[in-house]
Amino acid sequence: MNKHSLQTLHCRDGRSELLQSVSTRRIPVIDTKIRFAEPDKDGAATYTFEGYAVKWDSINLHGEKFARGAFADMISAFNNSEKTVHMYYNHGWRNMFDTNAAMRVGRWVEFEEDDIGLRVKGELTQGLPLATAVAAMMRHLTVDGLSICFYNPTEMDYEEQDGHILIKRADLFEISVVDEPSDRSARINRQAETINNLADERDACDMLTKLGLDQADARHFLSKLDSIMGTSADDTSKDDDPFAFLDK
Repeated sequence: MNKHSLQTLHCRDGRSELLQSVSTRRIPVIDTKIRFAEPDKDGAATYTFEGYAVKWDSINLHGEKFARGAFADMISAFNNSEKTVHMYYNHGWRNMFDTNAAMRVGRWVEFEEDDIGLRVKGELTQGLPLATAVAAMMRHLTVDGLSICFYNPTEMDYEEQDGHILIKRADLFEISVVDEPSDRSARINRQAETINNLADERDACDMLTKLGLDQADARHFLSKLDSIMGTSADDTSKDDDPFAFLDK
């Protein structure tokens, strides 16, 4: 492997043993969704969001491309509670001068490889000022990137191709919410944010008007949908009850 390739694969820093064993890749979170869950009993909101940390068709600024299946072993270990992937803001664990910045801001709760890339879902920690600040920035679109930090692959786990390096197997140490990722296609998916923020009929009407309906049509749509869903529930309950005919 040539010297340039080694430089694109490794991010070395003598400050710690960990820094010598992992590489960071900022990946802008594209098609990002920031989802805000319903408040809990104490009234505190849990901020959940999802997006793509890696996209198969993307070559990052380091000349790397990840193959589909590269994270299969990691996902299996995560699902079996044998693996933890941490969450930071701007790779805060590398900050030796600010203990607040070095805090983990949440946890990743779901990983999936689909046709697009590595889809991730995370939750920001309630009551943590830094996590609250990150949530505010994400909601305001101040930040919308994801960046992966992975252990350096062995020679068996990658191959050089024309113009880039194909990584066939990777193990993540952490994924950060970042200001500017190195993979411009890694973005937080915001398409579900509005839906998950709906609290009542007024919110739903506002969403529909933003999609092009006027207020009257929006209310009519919701009324019709409520009627359809109610009818569907009634039909299902009747089908499940073998003695429904006695109610007629």
